[in-house]
Amino acid sequence: MKPLAIIALAGLAPTASLLAEQPIQNGPFFGMYGTVKETPAETRDYILKCKAAGINVLMPSLSGGGGVIWKTDTEYYYPPLQAALDSGYDSLADFIKVAHENGMKVIPSIAIGPINKLAKEHPEWVTRDRNGKPSTETGPTSLAFSYPEARAAKIANLMDLIKGYEVDGIVLDYCRYPEHTKTPETAYGYYGYDEPLVKACQEIYGFDPRKETLNSQRWHLFSQLRMDSVTAFVMELRAEMKKSGKNVSLIAFGDTDPVLEANCCGRDYAAWSRKGLVDAFLAGSYTETPENMGKVLAKIREAIGPKMKLYPSLTPFADRITTEAQMLEMAKICLEAGSDGLWIYRDDFFEKHNLWDAALKTSKLLNATRVSQPLVAK
Repeated sequence: MKPLAIIALAGLAPTASLLAEQPIQNGPFFGMYGTVKETPAETRDYILKCKAAGINVLMPSLSGGGGVIWKTDTEYYYPPLQAALDSGYDSLADFIKVAHENGMKVIPSIAIGPINKLAKEHPEWVTRDRNGKPSTETGPTSLAFSYPEARAAKIANLMDLIKGYEVDGIVLDYCRYPEHTKTPETAYGYYGYDEPLVKACQEIYGFDPRKETLNSQRWHLFSQLRMDSVTAFVMELRAEMKKSGKNVSLIAFGDTDPVLEANCCGRDYAAWSRKGLVDAFLAGSYTETPENMGKVLAKIREAIGPKMKLYPSLTPFADRITTEAQMLEMAKICLEAGSDGLWIYRDDFFEKHNLWDAALKTSKLLNATRVSQPLVAK
């Protein structure tokens, strides 16, 4: 008997890219991760400053803790912006409008795993840990990707964004099972022991994964089932996007060790790339040093394949990049390693260190190194 996740994977073939074959305006992909703003004046000021700095892709984070910043009945709206929405100001709609008026794409970052309203309405859709406890008790409340109905509900939530707003794409952030680093016990392979996957493991392989030693040969058979359940979500989302008729790109996000991460939390972004389920990969290369960055990007490139667009991060976050010299040094290393574009994480620390001139010089370096080309390779 096949597990539910594998049945879902078998029923859908990889799809071709959905993004229109048009280059990013004003050069290769140069993104800024941040937030939407509370007023029209703040929105316009922020976007014009980004444009002047050579940034051509805006990546606002639209969800956290299960709350979202788009109109939908399937999840709770982000409380700090609810009053503005009630008064008639849709922060996201205005953000997109102003960005498009200035020739910039908007590809928001969406946290997939965290759920709020969905968990309250369907507590059975919450992932469980190795001890059988739901993540509502032991960690961030997170989706059990192993339930087809849960995947469908989360996809419906995302389609409200895609159909209701003129976004150019979405970034699949936290598209994985929870990963904790508070204790060694919860740092690796601790979640995803949900009833469908546990039963499938017992029926196919004859063992209970909750009793299997982490990283044993048999445990890796179960780990692959977790990966397949997350990959099923990405494949089903891609299919729904295609049915919508909208040209919206789907961009993966992940950390810099693809093998470790796939087993750690089920986020197998290398498989998504090889199957053609995503259009590009954002590398969360936050903690990498200049000395190590080139090696890390070579490892990612080998995993995702030569045609997949690769965009590593330049990271002012947590004061990792604080000067123009540091930003330019890291940008040069990334480009020499074959990166197709760059993105900045994140705008609050970026503004803290007043790196606007540094971003403009980085944009010029990027344009001099990479020709303008479609987000999706043909």
